[in-house]
Amino acid sequence: MDLDSLWTTLDGRLLPLFRDYRRRLPTLNVVEKADRTLLSEADVAVQDVIVESILSLFPGSGFVAEEEDSRLPRQGSPTWVIDPIDGTAEFVNPSSPEFCSVVCRLDDGTPTGAYVLAPELARGESISIHWATRVTVNGSRALPPPQRDMPVRVSVTRSKGSPARAFERELARTGCEMKLRTTSQTLDMVRTAIDLTTWTGTPGDQFDVFYRHRQKVWDGVAGIGLAVMMGRSAQNGDGGNPIPLTSAFLAQPEPTFDETISGDPACVAWFLTLSRTEESLGE
Repeated sequence: MDLDSLWTTLDGRLLPLFRDYRRRLPTLNVVEKADRTLLSEADVAVQDVIVESILSLFPGSGFVAEEEDSRLPRQGSPTWVIDPIDGTAEFVNPSSPEFCSVVCRLDDGTPTGAYVLAPELARGESISIHWATRVTVNGSRALPPPQRDMPVRVSVTRSKGSPARAFERELARTGCEMKLRTTSQTLDMVRTAIDLTTWTGTPGDQFDVFYRHRQKVWDGVAGIGLAVMMGRSAQNGDGGNPIPLTSAFLAQPEPTFDETISGDPACVAWFLTLSRTEESLGE
């Protein structure tokens, strides 16, 4: 069974589900998890649909899913990394479109396919990214953003209340626009790899570099895979390759990258040089 069939199935099942839950936001059950992120009943329902759809086509699969479920086997082939709603805090905000569902297929620890559904990102309409044999956006071939020598706009988000990092001062000095508030990490990574302006109508919301310290695997691995497929750069904090993911890494309760950097290759190299000059990433 090919991945395109799975991604098409998820489009058909998830879009009506999202629309239903967004209509019912005032009565939605939402709790705060131990890490201070939000969990809604929609997260659980969406994850259940994704898992059910995968198992119907790929029996014997293993799962690394954000919403812990003891019924899901970690071991299996292929392995699927799932974030049912990346950006739950945005999802429960009726005025924000910055949320998405994310699925990434791993074979021997390497991303071999990905699915990102942003139900309202295209001026209130959906954007569906399918990576199977190729990467498409709403059925059209995906194109990368323009190349640059230095970044003009970057996503370097950090937790609320955390101190500014030294590299932020230098980015500001060069006139680089910085996004510091976290919404959907996946969508920010996608914006470094794929030009979405045809659908969003907002050229200014693309990023040349994405950086995140202590990034959970379900927030990052699909973006890493898409970056590589689109000819962009995806690295860890020392400039090494974060892929393939080891079995020991995936077996952790919350597999977490120390640092993730993706985007335009020249801009990523520039950012790495800057961050090493100013201070080590993550300080």
